[in-house]
Amino acid sequence: MESLFDAWGKKNPEWEKKYAELLMEPFTDYGRGTSQYTVSRGKIFGAGYEMFIIGFFIGLYFDKTRKLPDDKSKRKDFGHPIMFWGSQEGKLKLGRTSYKKIQEYMFAALVAKTDIDFISLEKGEISVNDAANSLKHKMEEYANYGFHYLEDMLEDDSNSLFKESAFLKIFTSFISEDNKEEDEVENFVEDIESFEDGELEDDSIDEEAMRTEAEKPWNEDDIERLTLFFDHGMELNKLAERLGKSLYAVQYQLSLLGKIKMPLNVTVKNTEQGGIVVNKSGQVIYTDEAPLKIFNDKIYRFNKKSACMTVKDIKRVDGEWVKGSKMLVAYPDSELYPKLTSSNFIDDIEDFVEGSKREENKIKVKGVWYDYYGDVLGSKR
Repeated sequence: MESLFDAWGKKNPEWEKKYAELLMEPFTDYGRGTSQYTVSRGKIFGAGYEMFIIGFFIGLYFDKTRKLPDDKSKRKDFGHPIMFWGSQEGKLKLGRTSYKKIQEYMFAALVAKTDIDFISLEKGEISVNDAANSLKHKMEEYANYGFHYLEDMLEDDSNSLFKESAFLKIFTSFISEDNKEEDEVENFVEDIESFEDGELEDDSIDEEAMRTEAEKPWNEDDIERLTLFFDHGMELNKLAERLGKSLYAVQYQLSLLGKIKMPLNVTVKNTEQGGIVVNKSGQVIYTDEAPLKIFNDKIYRFNKKSACMTVKDIKRVDGEWVKGSKMLVAYPDSELYPKLTSSNFIDDIEDFVEGSKREENKIKVKGVWYDYYGDVLGSKR
């Protein structure tokens, strides 16, 4: 069966004719193709579809669409399928470069933004061609909004797009707006943190309740939909909304499927009495008589006794943080054990890495790697 990407790539998007005179002719070599004369003619872009790409990304940034006129006579196309944008039948023309990556980015964005039932698509209940048409229509509407946006700019200042780096400034202005929003968020957070703790108690987030909810099993249909949506590039927040799940639950399930690595979102603290695990809300969620340390987004327990030094992992089982299985053991006759100082030996441990099986686990202490049995890595027992 033809892939959705390939079917979409064969489509030839349409746009409103009125923009030929307003945008295509002044700024592109529309109808002539890219050549070495583009710059000398004062054109900013080569082929007309380059302007279409600009319009698309403007619409995508604002997440706004604008329908094309129903009257077919008011529409045009490039006579050039998406798959050949940047090249002609796989052969690069003079002055053109491959737009393969841009095509992939646009496709991923469209999949995330277009309401397609991928389960029905997978089952053959809707055709690949129909799904590809849906992506094309969404693409056209984003670009049409972008053209409308540029039209407004020209109405306000007829020379606005003829200035040097005008199009670059449009996109850098988006970045500036994003930074402004981030600054506003940071200021808001600082204001919140300035309140007394007592004023925030009622609104505090119970992260453990969120974890417990996220760890509830999913049915097979939801997991299948999750996998399809994620593999087609849908944003996680949109994916969560589509499935009716929390973002935390979606992240957790994707981590179980091995598709993402979910951040641990906890810190550990060690005292003379042992180690504690604290979540981002400040809740103590686990205590242990042995010191703890986090490596590679996983908590490990390092217990040094007169008989041996052992490493175990700390993990969640049935909604509770518990001591896991033995990950490494070093007896007094090992090369590692004598290297561990009696006080604060946890500070000497620099890394811990799990292998494909337990015996391939390794630990780094004072710049030296040791194997599961506490011998210098590579030496034979």
